[in-house]
Amino acid sequence: RAHGVPLPAAALQFVVAHPAIPSFCAGTRTVQQLEQNLAWFSYPIPGEFWQDLKKNGLLREDAPVPA
Repeated sequence: RAHGVPLPAAALQFVVAHPAIPSFCAGTRTVQQLEQNLAWFSYPIPGEFWQDLKKNGLLREDAPVPA
């Protein structure tokens, strides 16, 4: 919450940052949901957000995160 990052944006960007996941499909039922997913993929997430998750034990220190 300190960074104001929407959970869906963090979740989608975290998944695609992992090198072991070559692709994934985010389910949508409407064009509006597709547009929202695309917006979350491009949502600017500061590097400090990922570092804070690691520092607080919410992510492993060696977890790959978006650059």
